[in-house]
Amino acid sequence: MEISGYPHYENVCSNILQFYLDPNNEHGLKDLVLNSLLHIIDRDFKFDNDFEAIEIYREHKTIADKRLDLLILTENYSIGIENKIFHHLHNDLTDYNNTVLSYCYNSRKPICIVLSLNKLTSKEDIEKITTNNFINVTYEQLFENIKQNIGRYLTNSNISYINHLTDFIKSIENLTPKTMENKALWTFFKNNSESIQELTDSFNEYRNSLYQKIYQLKDTLPQNEFAPSVDRQWIYEGFCLVHDYTVNSKYKVAVDTYIDINGWEIQLFGRNSQSTDFIFNTMCKDKDFLPKPFDTYERGERLIFEKFDTDVDISTVAKTLTDLLTRIEKYKKRTDENNGI
Repeated sequence: MEISGYPHYENVCSNILQFYLDPNNEHGLKDLVLNSLLHIIDRDFKFDNDFEAIEIYREHKTIADKRLDLLILTENYSIGIENKIFHHLHNDLTDYNNTVLSYCYNSRKPICIVLSLNKLTSKEDIEKITTNNFINVTYEQLFENIKQNIGRYLTNSNISYINHLTDFIKSIENLTPKTMENKALWTFFKNNSESIQELTDSFNEYRNSLYQKIYQLKDTLPQNEFAPSVDRQWIYEGFCLVHDYTVNSKYKVAVDTYIDINGWEIQLFGRNSQSTDFIFNTMCKDKDFLPKPFDTYERGERLIFEKFDTDVDISTVAKTLTDLLTRIEKYKKRTDENNGI
C-alpha cells in the first residue's frame, strides 16, 4: 500500500473500511471492525451477526446533495462516518447529521463520527463537531481496539484478508506522528528555538575542534617516516585518519583512527571478507603481531585496537597508532619476504 501511495487517498481508505466494516464480506472477521469502531462511541453497541441485517453505503448522497463517506444502517443504529486523512474538516457536518437522523425511524439511534488520522484540536473543528453531534475518533483508537479483539475472530477468518488488514493498519500508522513524546519534544523545540540554535552552533564548533585533531595526528605521523610501505594514508570525511596496506599482494588491511564526541578509536579491519578472514584467523593469531592476546580485544567485523577519551593528548594516540603501524609494517615485510614478493 505504501509503494502504491494509496494510504494518502481518503477514498481508498474508505473503500477498505467499507469492506471490513461489513460482517458478511469474505474476510471472515465478521463484526470485528464494526464493533472495534462503534464501541469507542457506545460501549453498549450490539450487532447480531447471525440474525441482524446491515447496509453500508459509500459516498452516500445527503439531503443537501453532498456526499457522506460512509453510511451504516443496522436495525438499531444509523451511523455516519466522515473519513479524514490529511484534508481539513471543511465538510457540511450539519447536512451529514441531518442525513443520518433521517434514517432514525423505528427507534434507530444516530451515531456520527469523524474518523481522523490525528485528534482534531483546533477550536473551529471542535466547535463544528460538537454543534453537529459528531464524535472524533482517531485511527489509533480504532486500531488499538482491533488489535485487542482480533484474537476472538481468527478461527474462521481468511488469512489473506488478515494480512491485507494488517498492511492497511501499518500503512496508516506510518502516516501518523510516532509518539506523544515526539509532540512534546516538538513543542519544546518551538518554545526554545533560540537556545537550541545556540546550543547546536556550540556543538558543531566543538565537533569541528575534535575533527581538527585528526589533521594534527596526520601531521604528527608523516607517511614516509611512520608508514613507508602503506598503499595510502588519507583522511575520510574529516574525522578519520586511514592507512591502507596490501599484505601478501592480495589481502587489503586497513587501520581507521577516528574521533567523535565519544572519544578516539583505533580499528583494524579488512576491506573484503577474504581480507577480514586473513586478519582474524592468520595475522592476529601470529604470536608476534598483537601486544595482547587476541581474545582480549573487542571485535565484530573490526578489531578495536585501542580507545581513548577525547581529552587525551594527541601524542598518546600517536604513540599507540605508531605501535600498530610498526607491527603491520614488520608483519608485511616478513611475510612478503617469505613469499618472495
